[in-house]
Formats: sequence, structure tokens, C-alpha cells
Amino acid sequence: MGPDERLASAFAETHPVDAARVLERVDPRDAAAVLTALPPRVAGEVLRLLGPAAIAGCTAELTDHVLTGIAAELPIDAAVTTLRSVPRERQEAVFAGLPDALGGALRRLLSYAPDTAGALADPRVLALPDDITVGEAQKQVRASDRRLAYYLYVVARDQRLVGVLDVTTLMAARPKETLLNLMHRDPVRLEAHVSLATVAVHPAWRDFDVLPVVGTNDTLLGVIRHKVVRQTEASRQRARSDSMVATVVGLSELYWAGLSGMLTSLSARPAPQDQREETRDVT
Repeated sequence: MGPDERLASAFAETHPVDAARVLERVDPRDAAAVLTALPPRVAGEVLRLLGPAAIAGCTAELTDHVLTGIAAELPIDAAVTTLRSVPRERQEAVFAGLPDALGGALRRLLSYAPDTAGALADPRVLALPDDITVGEAQKQVRASDRRLAYYLYVVARDQRLVGVLDVTTLMAARPKETLLNLMHRDPVRLEAHVSLATVAVHPAWRDFDVLPVVGTNDTLLGVIRHKVVRQTEASRQRARSDSMVATVVGLSELYWAGLSGMLTSLSARPAPQDQREETRDVT
């Protein structure tokens, strides 16, 4: 990496928002060239901050190899958003280059319609079988490299969500007790097909920062964090606002163009007969 590339990488890493603004104003091919020169982690951070049109333009110009490296570094919700702009055959090429668990999770999330709970669910959550002991669960929690929320989800052997308990309670419980006896049954859940608008106003957010998402037969798909819902809603509102502004500007330009044309036409039209006669009389 040369001095210019190191400087660009340092700038993008420390000022990703500014870097995104710059890339939104250049040709997608040039933006993709810049992202390709950056480390995948930095490129992913900048790419996720671009507007939808800029993301689509950049991903179209990135190679499958570069896109795979970026997808591996993105938070899973950002990876889903990014890959939605990519044709299905290219998505499959990206999945093939990712670890099986991540590729499978992205493939499943992208099967849900945009702006649904299923599309936003983060599958990287620790879920434990209901028939294991507290001691076994404690070992798995300590050894897990997955992000742990305050709550731990409990599933049957067919992956149905059956319970929930908080990690503090688990770690303080007697080792020989089973999760089935310790968990709270029938936890609040979100259906995968529910719209983002419905998710955003769900009353359970008053009590929880994280909610589980289930698919067919109550199969646990992952969790949604309230922070992600708020960020996604804010992004959608900004996009709608930008679209409205663009529409208003476009309509005002059309109005002005039409008015200008009408004035030009009127100024070129010959004066009425009586006005011409009056003008001659005056002169």
C-alpha cells in the first residue's frame, strides 16, 4: 500500500461519514476503486454509510471477491442491506466465499421481504436446548464467541423457541437444575413476516431492548435489537424525506420551465389589433 492509499485508508477509518459523502459525489467506478483499495473492515464501514443509490452503484462495480470480504466484516443487518442491491447470482457467489454459518444466515435473511422482522433478525445469538443442565449451559456461555444479550433464549431440539432467562440468573443457578425448569416460558416474540412499521411500535420495547424473531412453527431465527430498529426507521425516513425534496425540486423546475416558456410565447405573440392601433395613435 502506497502513501496515498495509506492516507486514504486512515481518513476513511477516522472519518467514515465524510468519506461516504465524498464517494457519493463521484462516479461509482471510482468509488468502487477506492473501496477496493481499503482494508475490508474500513471499506465496509464506509459502504454501509452510503445512500441506497450509491450502495447499488458501488456494489455493481466491486468484484465478487472484494464484496465477499466486505460482507464478512459488516454487521449482519448492514450486510443484508448491502447485498439486497446485488443480483441473486452474485449473492450466491458471495455466500460461497463466506463461512457456512454466515453465508447460510445471510441467504435466509435475504429470503424475507425488505422491511420485515425476518430481514432484520440477527442470527448470531446463543440459543441453548431446554433439556441441558444449568452447569452445561454455563460452560457454553463462557465458551461462546457469540454476542450475548442480557437474555438467553431456550429452544426445543427442533429449534422452536420455548423459553427465555437472563444470563445473571443462569450463572447464579444450581448446576444440576435443567434449563426447562429455570426458564420463563412463552416469551414475547416477533413473527418474521411482520413489517418494520409494526415492529417499531411494538409495546414490548418498553420492557426489552432485544426481542426474538421466529419463523414457521416458532423456529428461532435470531433477535432484533431496538437500536437497529430505530436506526433503520431513521434511515427510511431520511430516504423518504430526500425523495420528497427531490420531487418538490423537480416539480418547481418543471413549473418554472413551463412558466418561462409561456412568458416567452406571450412576448413573441403579436399585440392585439386594438393595442396596435392604440400604439400607432400614440406615436
